[in-house]
Amino acid sequence: MSPRRIRLSTMTAIAIAAMLLFAVAMIYGGVAWYAGDVQERMIASLSPDAAKAFSDLDHGVMPDQKQLQALVEVVPSVQGAGDKELVASVLAFGLAGALLCSLIGFFIARRITAPLRELTEAARRMANGDFSVRMGIKANRVAEIAVLVDSVDRLANELHLMERRLKFNTMAVAHELRTPLTILQGRLQGIADGVFQLDREAIGHLIVHVEGLARLVDDLRTLSLAETNSLVRDPRPLDLAAECAAVAETARPLLDEEGICLDVSLAPATICGDRQRIRQLLLVLLDNARRYAAAGRSVRCTTGTQDERSFIAIEDRGPGFPSGIEAHGIDLFWRAEPSRARTTGGTGLGLSIAKAIARAHDGDMEITAREGGGAVVTIRFRTV
Repeated sequence: MSPRRIRLSTMTAIAIAAMLLFAVAMIYGGVAWYAGDVQERMIASLSPDAAKAFSDLDHGVMPDQKQLQALVEVVPSVQGAGDKELVASVLAFGLAGALLCSLIGFFIARRITAPLRELTEAARRMANGDFSVRMGIKANRVAEIAVLVDSVDRLANELHLMERRLKFNTMAVAHELRTPLTILQGRLQGIADGVFQLDREAIGHLIVHVEGLARLVDDLRTLSLAETNSLVRDPRPLDLAAECAAVAETARPLLDEEGICLDVSLAPATICGDRQRIRQLLLVLLDNARRYAAAGRSVRCTTGTQDERSFIAIEDRGPGFPSGIEAHGIDLFWRAEPSRARTTGGTGLGLSIAKAIARAHDGDMEITAREGGGAVVTIRFRTV
């Protein structure tokens, strides 16, 4: 159970009020004690007649005239000296109370602001590129500091994950570019050295690799637009059934070349989306099925509504995805085959792009295994 937290303004007000009460109590108690001591010393300094007159008056007895006269004669000087000592005692105890309250306030402030020093050090380390810092501060009673500590921990965690993703993406891009660039460099160097003839066949091979590089660059640009929330440009009401029908007719010749039968079951499903991106999403999913599930010879595209949400489902009879794909997620350049070989000709960005387009439309992508073998990729959107 988390401790009850107090706002900094409330805690400051409570601390100030408590120290003021402490200072007043200290001054009052100290002056009262010192006044009694002053009175005893003044009585001890009186003459016997004046002391007897003071004692009689204190007990309610009227002293004789001689003793009363002796007391009256010394009262002004004794009273003046006593008043000076009492004023001095008020100043002394007031100064002591202020000093003690200052020390208490200093230790309270240090305790309250102790996490801020750690936050400053954490911010300095993050500014120097160390995103692995974690505050590790126990729950703080001050609400604002507790929220700040939690925010810095989450920020450091996000920056650490971003740094790891950036390093992975940089390595993945280098990996994807290395093979076609090496081939291009070798071919061009061979042509320059006269090893290969510059004929139409050689130029065709070079163009294939250049087209692969162009696809990779275009896919990376799409993902960069998704990161900056610039992927959806022209949202409008769309019928997923109509969009799937149009894309299916475009993709059917490519699927026929691979011997894949495309079956569609399209029920009306209205969403608010960018037509260009929705069609790109459908093409990506169909192309992914063409590349990786051609052995199944069948792809089924379904649209409709379920639980007040519109959906697109691409179902194939291919080898399917590895077990645990739901926990693994779809990373950049992720491929189902462990070798990451390019026998399929893809860039490894297809499902990442599909997921990015779905998220840009406030949707989500789900990958499940199909009964009897194969996989089902389902994209769900808000229904308009």
